[in-house]
Amino acid sequence: MQSQIVMLLNAALTSINELVQVTTDKPSLVLAPILQTDYGVLVGITGNLKGRLFITGTKAMFEKAGIAMYGMQLTDDMLESFVGEFGNSVAGHTATRLYNQGMTIDITPPTTMMGTVRLGGFSRALQVPFLLGNDPVADGQLVLAVEE
Repeated sequence: MQSQIVMLLNAALTSINELVQVTTDKPSLVLAPILQTDYGVLVGITGNLKGRLFITGTKAMFEKAGIAMYGMQLTDDMLESFVGEFGNSVAGHTATRLYNQGMTIDITPPTTMMGTVRLGGFSRALQVPFLLGNDPVADGQLVLAVEE
């Protein structure tokens, strides 16, 4: 199971980097609940592994990701929609990458979150902080909560 979790983590980080260039920090183990204070997206994972993938970040991070992917500034409802699409794209790329490595996962539709949200329903998770480019205000985190 541990090797599958590492495969999932590596596939998710590679998938983010396929969409936008990020600089990641080392993964760490975190306990629930996690506090999200700006924007985020949740995608459920089923199949060989079960759990949840969270991507949370500052408004600036998602705005810069929108510019990098679509070449234009996204605001208001368009930005909120993009947050969900970003999570869906990362999870979809991750599922495809894992399938090509012999592991099958399915993903749920994304749930977007705005404002302060306490993310719970799991005991512990892997968290990987990242920066989009070298911009310290464009920070985010990938969180993988896998059921054992």
